[in-house]
Amino acid sequence: MKTTMMKTAALVLGLGLLAGCASTDRMDKMEADIANAQATADAAMKAAKQAQLDAASAQGTADSAMSAASAAQATADECNERCSRMSEKAMAK
Repeated sequence: MKTTMMKTAALVLGLGLLAGCASTDRMDKMEADIANAQATADAAMKAAKQAQLDAASAQGTADSAMSAASAAQATADECNERCSRMSEKAMAK
């Protein structure tokens, strides 16, 4: 009876240790998965911030181009007016 009880206790203890190790392995894998997910999220955040900076830079470039285009249009309009006046003067003579 005592031997059977000792064998049963050893078996239960062994199973308990085995289950504990399996749980620890699962926890280690879960922690690794969490760390991997965090690294991926950090990389995505970094890429998003860089994209935001690039977009702001592109907006600045577009604003400068619009300003230059407006100035060119104003110059073209002035030139057109002068040409029209010169043409009218030449026709009047």
